[in-house]
Amino acid sequence: MVQVTRALPRNSTGAIDTAAWCEHICGEHVWLTIGQVMNACRFLEGLPQGQKYLERGFPLAELVANLRIDNEAVLAALLYRPHFESVLTTRDVEMRFGEEVARLVEGVTRMAAANFIDFSDAALQTSERESQVENIRRMLIALVDDARVAVIKIAERVVALRHAKLDELSRRTRIAQEARHVFAPLAGRLGIWHLKWELEDLAMRYLEPEVYLSIARQLDGKRVEREAQINRIATDLKALLATHGIEAQVTGRAKHIYSIWRKMQSKQLGLDQVYDMRAVRVLVSDLSSCYSALGIVHTEYRHIPSAFDDYIAAPKENGYRSIHTAVIGPEGKTLEIQIRNHDMHAEAELGVCAHWSYKGHGDDESEIATKMEWLRHVVEWHEELGGKMSLPEELRRSLSQERIYVHTPKGHVIDLTTGATPLDFAYRIHTGIGNRCVGARVDGRDVPLNHRLHSGGRVEILTREEAQPHRSWLEPEAGYARTNRARAKIHEWLRGRGQAANRDAGLAAVSRACERLRIPMPTPTALFDLAFRLGEPDSDHLFEALGAGDTPLRPLIALWIRELETEVSRSSESMGSATMRRLGIQALNRHGLLLDVTRVVDAHGISLLGTMARVLPPDGAEITLDFDTQDLLDVYRLIENLRPLVGVQEVGLRAVPV
Repeated sequence: MVQVTRALPRNSTGAIDTAAWCEHICGEHVWLTIGQVMNACRFLEGLPQGQKYLERGFPLAELVANLRIDNEAVLAALLYRPHFESVLTTRDVEMRFGEEVARLVEGVTRMAAANFIDFSDAALQTSERESQVENIRRMLIALVDDARVAVIKIAERVVALRHAKLDELSRRTRIAQEARHVFAPLAGRLGIWHLKWELEDLAMRYLEPEVYLSIARQLDGKRVEREAQINRIATDLKALLATHGIEAQVTGRAKHIYSIWRKMQSKQLGLDQVYDMRAVRVLVSDLSSCYSALGIVHTEYRHIPSAFDDYIAAPKENGYRSIHTAVIGPEGKTLEIQIRNHDMHAEAELGVCAHWSYKGHGDDESEIATKMEWLRHVVEWHEELGGKMSLPEELRRSLSQERIYVHTPKGHVIDLTTGATPLDFAYRIHTGIGNRCVGARVDGRDVPLNHRLHSGGRVEILTREEAQPHRSWLEPEAGYARTNRARAKIHEWLRGRGQAANRDAGLAAVSRACERLRIPMPTPTALFDLAFRLGEPDSDHLFEALGAGDTPLRPLIALWIRELETEVSRSSESMGSATMRRLGIQALNRHGLLLDVTRVVDAHGISLLGTMARVLPPDGAEITLDFDTQDLLDVYRLIENLRPLVGVQEVGLRAVPV
């Protein structure tokens, strides 16, 4: 069912007539604010390639307006394309059109960031194609905090498909695959059936062009005969219901080529045997009239029990309500009949949009909140996407709340637990990538390996051939590896290098920590005592456990600091008194380095007495921090949280001038 779209108005030069378009759309939808719509249109006109953005923005805005959402959604539809192409920033949109419009535009752009369906031969896609579709649909839900974002994105995909005939074959195929496997099912879940059907039909036109054209030609060839037959049936049925005191609107239903083809395939039917082709819709005034009309229909015509569905008594998950029945109609041909009242019909046509509240058209706030909460927790579209079972509601809720969905530079969606880091991402992609990981970028920005990822981010891992896993990646407080998979792979590599190597690594870790804190290395006797208190038989086993990541370093350092505190006399240099400390940081010079450092210090509740930063040619930087502290263990925690910052090479206490 491909919609015929209205041509855009143009002036004598062939350019789009913005004023005429605004007058038309605001006349059709009186709830729109004409001044804001005109402002957005004039703004688009003034952009480089403004006519291009009007060509795509106007059809999208019309489609969104027809869904009767609200003024902000229509403005977001107009402004989406230049924002997606980075001609506009979110700040630009917010300054001119407000925070709500900016948030909608940014949300739609984020949904566009992932290459939702990529049927390439990449290794990840080949081995995980089934889970890839699963991750995609979960990612969509994770990104949608506002139902309007999803609706605008679906409408944008409809417009993209309408224009796809102008695209290269590979792009056209990808857009059609996305529409069929992702966005059409999402539209169905939201109950926006006419967009679902158009997406499916347009996708079929590009993916199975010969079959599509064959069915379309056959339908068109018998169109006059079929429409005359449907008109006769509709007239007779309306009169029949009227004789029983039921006032009804009875109309023929539009043809949905993709569903006809699916039914022909699944039931091995010819085109004439598909009764969806002969279908009428009955709209009545209230609920009781639905069942009264059903009784009259079943009395007048012989019904087919296997084709009966009561979605009023048992609505679909998306709230769809209607009665579906099939009967042997006039001339002995099967006829499908849908019966519902006008409110149900509005919901069926507009889906979640029918429950949206725009100025002057408010719905009950609790009902809207319920719809939005439902949307956040839908993570399975099994019926349309081939799922094998329904998940329990509690599991579905936990999946949406406890998972994040990020994507690779190639658009592959990766499913991770909430709180996962770039290092977790690297090990999720491949063990070798994790083992050689030296850095990460999220959305083009360098981030530390313990950076907390969020849904929708584009994650790129930087590797070096000679790089190796480090025992500090397993330190719980450092927060590098949060997933079981990553921690297990790091453990596997560390243990695999052997006992001697791990002993050396453990000893080196203790030595470096002491150097950074300017405290003495534990004596052999002290090490034996520390090992015993940490559950190890001797210092060799302690160092080996440290090197393999089986024992964290912080408890050992904490015990050693406390041991030293009991031995050192309290003086101006006493570790237990409030005394000034000087911390030195060596790093690669970069924008924002000092800001990142001070944020970490502030998070520790430490008040700085002084800060000094200087550039070390050619590309280095040195930062010195002076502060008071009552606990050397606080300094150790601060050092361990500064070390993961991007570009930081070394952190440690310095001597304080007398």
